[in-house]
Amino acid sequence: MIIYRYFAREVLSTMIAVTGIVLLLSLGWRFNGYLNEAASGVLSSDILFLLIMYRLPSLLELIVPISFFLSLILAYGRLYADSEMTVLECSGMGPAKLMSITLFQAGVVMLLAAIISLWLKPAGEQEVESLLTDQQSLSEFDTLAEGRFQTTKSGKRVAYTEELDNNGNLRNVFMNESNVGIAAGLRNVTTIMAASGETQVDELGNRFLVLKNGSQYSGEPGSLNYQVIEYEEYGQLIGKELSHTRLKRLTAIPTEELLTASDAGSISELHWRISVVLMIPLIALMAIPLSRVNPRQGRFTKLIPGMLLCLFYVASLSGAKTGMQLENLPFGAIWWVHGVFILITLMLYKLPLIDRLIRGA
Repeated sequence: MIIYRYFAREVLSTMIAVTGIVLLLSLGWRFNGYLNEAASGVLSSDILFLLIMYRLPSLLELIVPISFFLSLILAYGRLYADSEMTVLECSGMGPAKLMSITLFQAGVVMLLAAIISLWLKPAGEQEVESLLTDQQSLSEFDTLAEGRFQTTKSGKRVAYTEELDNNGNLRNVFMNESNVGIAAGLRNVTTIMAASGETQVDELGNRFLVLKNGSQYSGEPGSLNYQVIEYEEYGQLIGKELSHTRLKRLTAIPTEELLTASDAGSISELHWRISVVLMIPLIALMAIPLSRVNPRQGRFTKLIPGMLLCLFYVASLSGAKTGMQLENLPFGAIWWVHGVFILITLMLYKLPLIDRLIRGA
C-alpha cells in the first residue's frame, strides 16, 4: 500500500503540473481568438469569460489523457534515472506489480475522463451554443467597443467611438456606410460624424441611435457630386442583424441522445467520446516501457518519442472520427486505430526481450 501511495503521489504531482501548463497555453490561445472576435464586433466582451469557462471541459477532454501519459513517463523516468526503480525491482516488485499500480492509476483517470467527455463537455458546449445564438440577435452597437473601428457582419458599415460609458453614451462618433452595386461596384457612401450620441427606446420598443452636433457626408467616391448636412440631433433606427440558424454541433449533443442516434455524425461522436476514455489504460501501458531509461541517459530521454507516439495516436483517432462522419470510412474504423496501437504496445514490451536475446547470443 505504501508503494501505491508513493507512485500515486509522484504521478499525480507531475500530472497536475503538466495539465496546468498545457491548459494555461490552451486557454491563452483560445482567449486570444475570442478577444479578436470581440474587437471586430462579432462577440460582446461581456461573455468572453463565460465562453472560456464553458469551453474548459472540451479542452480537458484531451489534455487529461495526454498529461497522464506524459506524467507517467516523467515520474517513472525519474525513478529509473535515480535507480529507485532498480532498488524496487530487487526488493521483489516485478513487472506485473508495476503494471497493476499503473492500471489502478489509469482507472482513476478513466473515471475523471469519462465524466468530462460524456457529461461535462456536451453540457458546456450547449451553453456555448446558447451564448453564440444570443449574440446573433445583437446589433452592431451592442458589441461596439471604444477606441476600435468595427465592421458589421454584412460588411457595409464601419463604426467607431472614442469613448463609451456603461450607460451607452458615446463621444466622438464616426460611421461610414456604403452601398455596393453588383455591376457598377461602389455606388454611394455615407459618412456620419458626431460629437456625442446615445441610444433611446421609443414606446413601441424600437431602438434608435441619437447623434448630436455633427455632420453627414454622402456621395460617390471620386465625384464632386456629394451632399453635406450639419445637424444638432440626428436619429437612426438600430436594426437587428439577420441571424442565421446555427446548426447544433455534434459536441453539444448529450451522450444519451447519441446512444439512440443513427446518423454518421452522431455515431462518430459517440465512438470518439468512448475512445478518449478507453485509450487511457492503453497509453498507460505504453508509458511503462517508454519510461525505462539508463541512469546515465536522464529522465527526459524518451519523452519526445513518447509524446510523438501519443499525439499520433490521438491524431489517428481524430482522423478516423472525421472519416466516419463523412462516411468515407466504415463505422468501426476508429477501433482499428485502437487495434493498431495495441500491437504497437505489445511490440514495445517485446523490444527489450529481443534486445536481451541478441546480446545473450
